[in-house]
Amino acid sequence: MEKTNLNKDQKLVVDTFRKLKNKQELASFVDDLFTSEEILDFAQRLKIAKLILNGKTYEEIAAQIPVSTSTISKIGQVIKFGKGGLALLHNSTKTQKDKNQNRKEVSKT
Repeated sequence: MEKTNLNKDQKLVVDTFRKLKNKQELASFVDDLFTSEEILDFAQRLKIAKLILNGKTYEEIAAQIPVSTSTISKIGQVIKFGKGGLALLHNSTKTQKDKNQNRKEVSKT
């Protein structure tokens, strides 16, 4: 596929996801667009990325998620050499958890 078309297609995908207003709309969209197997594959990739970014070894990840170390390695390569999207998501999730924890601690005092 030409890079020009890939860029247009990527923009279409990103713009489409951004139009969704809430979790329910997003869930309905994902259910309509992807098969159960594709959703599982996508979720596994996200889980693998999270575990890698949390410092787990490939062997530890393979023991938790039923995928090959080759699949884990591919996600590791994306994290290492990709555009940083998985790390951004991980850092965003971590920041939100830290904020929630701080709120809980403040409310206890």
